[in-house]
Amino acid sequence: MDQQLLKGHSQLLVLAALQKQPMHGYALSEYLKDEMAEIFKFGVGMLYPLLHKLEKEKYIVGFWEESGGLRKRVYRLTRQGKKELNKKRQEWNNLSLLVRNIINHATL
Repeated sequence: MDQQLLKGHSQLLVLAALQKQPMHGYALSEYLKDEMAEIFKFGVGMLYPLLHKLEKEKYIVGFWEESGGLRKRVYRLTRQGKKELNKKRQEWNNLSLLVRNIINHATL
């Protein structure tokens, strides 16, 4: 599957995952990898810049948490992030419906 498809919807995927529960970066990467059954490769090289961007845009907030002597940056959705998630979810639903209608009604 084309990796460019993922890049266009990566914010939606991360926001939706963080709606489920706050997570640190590695846990989020593993969650996305498990959920996508490795169809898409959503590596940490793509994830961390996106997390920083989402934090800068105030869609998520990061905080430090200590566990077993290790500090981890945990991210959670903000109120603004929930609104953005709902907006992106609606955009995705509209786009997927449009694409489904076009490809299912196309004649060869």
